[in-house]
Amino acid sequence: MGEKQKFKILSIDGGGIRGIIPAKILYHLEEETIDRYGTNARLCDFFDLVCGTSTGGIIAIGIALGMTAKDILKLYQENAKRIFPHKSLWQAFIKNEPFYRKEALEKLLAENFNSFDYRTNDARIYHCKTRLCIPTYDLDKGEQHVFKTDHLPNYLRDCHIPVVNAALATAAAPVYFSPHSFNFKDLNSVNRNDYINNVDGGVLANNPTLLGLTEAVYCIGIPLENIEILSLGTGTFNLKDRTIDKRKGVRYWLCPNRQKSIRIYEVMSSGQSVYIDNTMKLMCHGAGYDQKGRFIYRRIQEKLEENIPMDATDKNSLDRLANIGQNLFKKNVDLIKPFIQDKIEPYNHNIIK
Repeated sequence: MGEKQKFKILSIDGGGIRGIIPAKILYHLEEETIDRYGTNARLCDFFDLVCGTSTGGIIAIGIALGMTAKDILKLYQENAKRIFPHKSLWQAFIKNEPFYRKEALEKLLAENFNSFDYRTNDARIYHCKTRLCIPTYDLDKGEQHVFKTDHLPNYLRDCHIPVVNAALATAAAPVYFSPHSFNFKDLNSVNRNDYINNVDGGVLANNPTLLGLTEAVYCIGIPLENIEILSLGTGTFNLKDRTIDKRKGVRYWLCPNRQKSIRIYEVMSSGQSVYIDNTMKLMCHGAGYDQKGRFIYRRIQEKLEENIPMDATDKNSLDRLANIGQNLFKKNVDLIKPFIQDKIEPYNHNIIK
């Protein structure tokens, strides 16, 4: 790879149904690629590495497979109630079960992802058309696990994994869904059953931008000055609760508020995303953010005036999310469009299909 050749990274935060925000941004970006390159243009043709956590992981997998951003956006807008049917907090407490069953999401992902394996209708990470990194947390081993494509010679661990299972693992948000365990036959027909109790990648990297930068620079060996990052958020959560109350206890943090959000989960995921954003700015521009950028870092994020729960399904909330994504694209179009200026060179697989 030439010393001055760009290495473009797309990073997408977690955030449940608020994934509509980055999906809408990517939809408009894809429209630009179609205008410039024709109807067969896909966003996977323009990013060397795609990273995503939780709902961002679902979007990232779709992009990496070659799915259109239009279809990804449609997946969210038309299936919110299918993914998040009506929940009963007290029923979940009494039965000691998560708010939602994952079967509906699993079926929806299979309907949209598996067709990208034209031979067996069982798409694997191997079938991604660009490099991919998807974080999850392995409760059984007590360590992070990042699902990766086979873009390096020693990256053969994950390429056999069905993409539906990778998506379910990174999106298994505690309280909302149960941990995801799965077994499968790899591409050599060997049974694999060592993936037990994986939970949402958001517990360690709700904003996976730093994960992507680390992968590019320290694993793939890309010079830092060649890196260009487009990082898409799903909206930061603001409690807007200035009351000084000693009774902010268990019920306050674990029970849904008026917007039906679980405060502890919202605060921790938003706080983590903000921390990673600040770290990236520090790495790029130095203390005080006053230095010339060491690499290109574009963070597109919205501070929500009124919180929209991660499992919102009402039309008003879905429309608001789409409008936020559309407005963010318009406001930041000059920062976003350069990422589709040049197509990338496809990466070389390291396993035999």
